[in-house]
Amino acid sequence: MDPLNGKFCNNCGEKLELSLAEGLECTLCHCYVHVKCLKRGSVPGGLHGDTFFTFTCADCSPENSEIFVRNKLSWLQVIVLVLYHLQHKCPGLARKGFFHWRHHVAIFIDKNWDMLFSNVKKKKKWMGTIAGTLSHFNKYIFLSGISVFNEPAFWTLMYPKLSPLTVISAYSVMLAEKQIYKNKKDASVTDSDLFSIVLRNNIENEDLLQTFNVESFTIVPEAKNEEEENRVDLYSYSSDGKQKRSQKRKNHKQLGLPFNKLSKLSNSSALLSSDDLMELNFDSPETNANQECTSEEIKPDETRFLNPFCHYNTSLNSTSRISGLNLYSKLTGGIKQDFILSPYSGMYLKPYIRRDVESFPTWLKLMAEIKLSVNGGEKNYSLPPRSSLDYTYVQPEHIPAINSLCNQFFWPGIDLGETLLYPDFSCVVLYKRLIVGFAFLVPDVSHTETYLSFIFTRPYWRKCGIAKFMIYHLIQTSMGKDVTLHVSMNNPVLLLYQKFGFKVENVVLGFYDKYLREDVGESKNAFFCRLER
Repeated sequence: MDPLNGKFCNNCGEKLELSLAEGLECTLCHCYVHVKCLKRGSVPGGLHGDTFFTFTCADCSPENSEIFVRNKLSWLQVIVLVLYHLQHKCPGLARKGFFHWRHHVAIFIDKNWDMLFSNVKKKKKWMGTIAGTLSHFNKYIFLSGISVFNEPAFWTLMYPKLSPLTVISAYSVMLAEKQIYKNKKDASVTDSDLFSIVLRNNIENEDLLQTFNVESFTIVPEAKNEEEENRVDLYSYSSDGKQKRSQKRKNHKQLGLPFNKLSKLSNSSALLSSDDLMELNFDSPETNANQECTSEEIKPDETRFLNPFCHYNTSLNSTSRISGLNLYSKLTGGIKQDFILSPYSGMYLKPYIRRDVESFPTWLKLMAEIKLSVNGGEKNYSLPPRSSLDYTYVQPEHIPAINSLCNQFFWPGIDLGETLLYPDFSCVVLYKRLIVGFAFLVPDVSHTETYLSFIFTRPYWRKCGIAKFMIYHLIQTSMGKDVTLHVSMNNPVLLLYQKFGFKVENVVLGFYDKYLREDVGESKNAFFCRLER
């Protein structure tokens, strides 16, 4: 069953193994290359575990570049591949390890249709094919969540550690074995038993054969970002304003804090005075006792309305975000306002570069319109004050979310952990706990030059001055040195760079060949720009 048995990578010389270190075989020279050893960094599309390509290595290619041609995939292959990718790259979307077949699997397939099904048109009932495939292979390739949630819409892989190639190879062997049993007219062996037998006869690593364990998945309640807050408002809206207000009052009482003071916190954008803080007395023994008594009564809401189009959890981790904060900061959503010691300069950096309360991005306008529409039945309803856009220096708790955004919007394999070595040359923009933008400058590229490596702003948060201020800030940090960068030839951000005085110095052909996917519309050629100081 193992097509990689005894094969070694042509680049690194290490052995290829199913589900552990898989690779692609060149159709001309029949050499193998690990997926991680590909010159372009990953396969087209960047799906985790995707090896369903006809591959030609760079040595055999007439253009000295790797060539990938998508194999014709069955629906079983596609669904296994998508679930495997979601499990490893988008665990934040899962509900105890299960994914909704329509909201997660079907929407992901729809968004990546051209990459999965090359030159195949959608049929009207293609979503029904997904549901039918999941049901047909239930209990030996897929596992339904009906026993966990009492809902048949959630699914996961029965063997989560097996790669799609391993699962499909085992299924092919199972079909051959099944035909033998049919010829013998032996119907005592079910498909589930036969599939398990095939796996155990061909895979020696017992760890890979572990089936999905629901008990190992627990939902940790996270602090909600702005997007999640607005989704909950849509689903929990009640036309009875009194009932909603009484429910809020009940929740505030459970926290053991005065309701009138909490109302003051939520309805005012100004910080509390020192007298108010003393009156609240967050750290008093009485308040802590009330919290301990009621902590068991408060149950986390396990219903999470997540955006299925967001492949990565890009809000800050709740544990790293609020650890060490006092109760006042946790309630008001503030961040830890400590000075940051820079390993690069040895100086203490301020917790904020800037706090912007005037910008009104498109996404916040949309959320405001939804709130007004949902709460239109309430008299004297007014929108709560907006939080500020906080420009800060990069900190360790930012890195996982930034890496996720880079892998989603740029290319896979990006790790910006090294920026923690020089936080002076960074800028991260937060709205509450949501990272909406970031920019990084690499210092000391030469004695007279720095390099702008990454700059990004979320869609629907653009055209409100976020990128402009980040560039301005980074230019100010590199006084006396030239600032250089590469930008795709058809990227409109070039106009913004030119406003700051950047000039095109030369053209680099094929600069993004190793990075950008084939389906990306941006040019692979780049302008090399310089801001002379």
